[in-house]
Amino acid sequence: MLNTSADKATSPAGTVPTVRQADGRGPVVLLRVVAALACLETLVQGLLAGMLLNGDVASIDPHGINAYVFELLVFCQVVAAVWLWRRNRRLTWPLKATTGILLATFTQTALGLQSSLAAHVALGVGLCAMETALVLRAFTLRAERPAA
Repeated sequence: MLNTSADKATSPAGTVPTVRQADGRGPVVLLRVVAALACLETLVQGLLAGMLLNGDVASIDPHGINAYVFELLVFCQVVAAVWLWRRNRRLTWPLKATTGILLATFTQTALGLQSSLAAHVALGVGLCAMETALVLRAFTLRAERPAA
């Protein structure tokens, strides 16, 4: 399978890719920051959901408000991924990943509004895992300054 997600650097052993390079520091830093904040938001959402499931009915409003904050952060992730892709056309995984997370987030909100608790909780756990994976992968990118 051909990996077109980034430039490859080889390890001393041979052809194993070890570093992913991206032109421009701004888009990489923005993606890292927004993804880390969104990942933290999933943890806050889990805490608020746990409080709600424990019987703390007052936590439903903060959980709903935080859901919209999370959606905003995920949208900002997509913007950062588009900016990164525009500067590095072959680097497509951030755009694909953030778009998938955005679609899952909208689905999550719809499930929550429909009170589909089992699917809502399961997708919430999945979103937390997806955000964690995005953050870890975003920090493997090495930002290169563009050549003058």
